[in-house]
Amino acid sequence: MEPQAPSAEELAVWALQGAIKIRCHNFVFVTLRSSSVRNLYGVFATIKYLSCVSLLKSLYAFKYHADSGKDIPAKHFDLRTEFQRMGVGNADGVGRYWRFSESNRKFQLCATYPPLLVVPSKISDTTLTYAARYRSKARLPALCYLHPNGFSMTRSSQPMVGLKQARSVQDEKLVEAILATSEPTGTPPRFQYERNNIIIDARPTTNAVVNRAVGAGSENMDHYKRCRKVYLGIDNIHVMRDALNKLVDAIQSGDGKGEETVGVVSRIQNSKSNWLRHIANILEGAKAIVEAIDGGNHVLVHCSDGWDRTAQLTSLAQLCLDPYYRTISGFATLVEKEWVSFGHQFTLRGGYLGHPDRFKVTRAASPKASSKSHMSRRGELTGDSASIASSSNENGTDENVASEAASDFDTLLQTGTSMFGRFATRAFRGVQSRISSAIQAASDDIDDTDPFISEYPELQPNYVLPPAVDSADTADGSSTSKRSNGFRLGRPKHDHETSPVFQQFLDCVFQLWVQHPTMFEFNERFLLDLFYHLHSAQFGTFLCNNMKERSAVDLANTTTSIWAWMEQSNHVYVNELYQGDENKRDQRTIAPNPQFVQYWSAMFSGYDPAFATRQASERSSSGELLSRPGSVEQLPSTSDGHSKLVDELDSIVI
Repeated sequence: MEPQAPSAEELAVWALQGAIKIRCHNFVFVTLRSSSVRNLYGVFATIKYLSCVSLLKSLYAFKYHADSGKDIPAKHFDLRTEFQRMGVGNADGVGRYWRFSESNRKFQLCATYPPLLVVPSKISDTTLTYAARYRSKARLPALCYLHPNGFSMTRSSQPMVGLKQARSVQDEKLVEAILATSEPTGTPPRFQYERNNIIIDARPTTNAVVNRAVGAGSENMDHYKRCRKVYLGIDNIHVMRDALNKLVDAIQSGDGKGEETVGVVSRIQNSKSNWLRHIANILEGAKAIVEAIDGGNHVLVHCSDGWDRTAQLTSLAQLCLDPYYRTISGFATLVEKEWVSFGHQFTLRGGYLGHPDRFKVTRAASPKASSKSHMSRRGELTGDSASIASSSNENGTDENVASEAASDFDTLLQTGTSMFGRFATRAFRGVQSRISSAIQAASDDIDDTDPFISEYPELQPNYVLPPAVDSADTADGSSTSKRSNGFRLGRPKHDHETSPVFQQFLDCVFQLWVQHPTMFEFNERFLLDLFYHLHSAQFGTFLCNNMKERSAVDLANTTTSIWAWMEQSNHVYVNELYQGDENKRDQRTIAPNPQFVQYWSAMFSGYDPAFATRQASERSSSGELLSRPGSVEQLPSTSDGHSKLVDELDSIVI
């Protein structure tokens, strides 16, 4: 039965209740309203069309470079130069037992590693080939930092141990050679069995054990002498994504939902996002690495694939160990080496391509209880996240009835005192949870009978434009092109690969910057601009998933580097409190304090560089000084809630 079209009065009322809600990656929330529902749909479809690009070269970075970015002098990073700065290749220095290997020159050894690797001198390229087969994604142990005391930090992915406890002699030989690079002769001592060196597994112990079922796992320490293994318990990308979503929902929940009287501190604490706990765990892991290397031990760091948690830990540890990385140019080198060169998946984690399922059409229940009237539904177009609730299933069965029946059966099972009764209770709860998930998934696929959606089918989250049918001649001789009916795919696929990994790293750097305000050359504005342009797709620095992909699209010559762009206005990013001197031994190493972690208010309050630039110029012209040198203060907001948000976020410290 075709739905009855609404009258003009109904359309006007529906339009007044409809809105487009946009949640930006930089925590800016925008609501658009219009008196015309058709205009509202048009804006929604346009935003969706412009945002959901399928090709990398459709992103703004390529157009920006062609228009104005090409005038910015190019800034290229040289991995060999950076390792030579550490002493690699110096016959008389600490790097005399390390060598450069070009075995991955054409990415034939590992597709996600840089073309140039640094490995122990006594390890041949043939040994590297066999060792790579034992590591997930062929990401074998390779040097990422060499300390002046001769001890190293290496990184890799998890070993392919599996249920059969597989081992690789070549991988064991490679790790043993790494540990021997600090010895006077470059060979391991024959009668030394102290396990002072550390293999860092960033994952929780349970995750590492479960991975054995899929052929992976963690090192069997019976085969790796002179080192011990430490699990850090840092959660995976899915947990981090959910934590950020809960945090953002808590911050946003006071906007137009009747919770303005509840402080943002209370909302964040009630959300149980555990965002600060995750930040503290990462800093705790970095602290363990810093103490080990500074104390004269080698450290091998890995997680699952070695491009998320591993990059966070190695970068933060080097930031604490080497004052060069705490300068503006040094920080750029650190990011290029640990994140870009060693294959952090910026495109996947940032979700730059595709993802039309972020744009959804949802409805909220009307105050009037007439389910057959168009006036009983309020339309809401949302970008990024939304939910659809249904009170009954397809057969008309009330979900409350099913819930009561399940509760009665659960109570019946609990009356048993036998082990079987307790096992049956847990099993039933698991089945009940899966059934509830299936019901929710089915509710997302309910056919939409809204007349406006029928008029604009392309607004469906997974609508696929049908192919054109061959043109046919009409009676008047003109030629027309027909299309078959469009169709919808199944339930939208969740953004399983997106996660705020690099954002967490910037958050951890901010914590270090707060704890050691005189040890960093850059200020808070520097970190905020990096965070903003992480999602702006204006620069090629944060595009592609590895060096192989970057080479395929010639990213260095077709996009602009964010470091070159920042270099044009370096004075804006200088910390006035900076007093670092890398020649002083007592100032070389800094230690993170995981017990002192606070919310980054400037980031979560919706930072926009245009506002910061305007504020800086206004303060400069008026002669007003910043209350805290090197910090960024937001422009006064037209909403009292926004300034209150900043003040309250600053007060949260664990």
